[in-house]
Amino acid sequence: MEITFLPKRLSASVFAVQALAAVAAAMPAAAQTGDPATPPPAASPSPAPAPSGSSLSELMAQFVASTIPTANFLATASRLAISNSHNTKIQKFAEALAKDQTAVANSLAAWVNVNGPVVSLRSPYTGQIGPGAARLRAPNLLPSQVSNLKRLSASQGSSFDKLFVSTQMEALVQLQILYRDFLQNGTDPGLRAIATRELPKLEQTISALDKL
Repeated sequence: MEITFLPKRLSASVFAVQALAAVAAAMPAAAQTGDPATPPPAASPSPAPAPSGSSLSELMAQFVASTIPTANFLATASRLAISNSHNTKIQKFAEALAKDQTAVANSLAAWVNVNGPVVSLRSPYTGQIGPGAARLRAPNLLPSQVSNLKRLSASQGSSFDKLFVSTQMEALVQLQILYRDFLQNGTDPGLRAIATRELPKLEQTISALDKL
């Protein structure tokens, strides 16, 4: 969908309200990734809604399936900013964010590689139970994130910078909410360790971005 206008910059508190609604919705469809300058379209299948009384396994599956693509989006958009932005402050911010969120995505992927077969007795995509259920995995990017990368790729100059700041702020606040929610409700020690380590850093990053 072509968007012919740029969003006004919003404060972190406004983004928090929008992000909370997005995170509370059903887990989005998987998407494929490619060259960040020309991201491919998102895949179409949508996951089945989680049944009432979701198990701990489903809670972990939904956390992973939201945090991995969000970290990937932050890193990919930041690499795009390093080459496309002419603002040295944004370039410096993007370099640090790309490094941090790549490490986060790698940490989460490592957790999935070790624990995926254990927590996937119920497929997060089909609801199927048993040995034939799909292994736990997460989309590389969500459809809205693919769309934002396309918009960033088509932007230049100050328009790119404004769009970069607004899309990154939204993604960062979404990730902040995901970490806080899992620390409140999740029990897996590995994922809790990642959330505990990353949440303070993320809040500092949000503060730094808000000053750009």
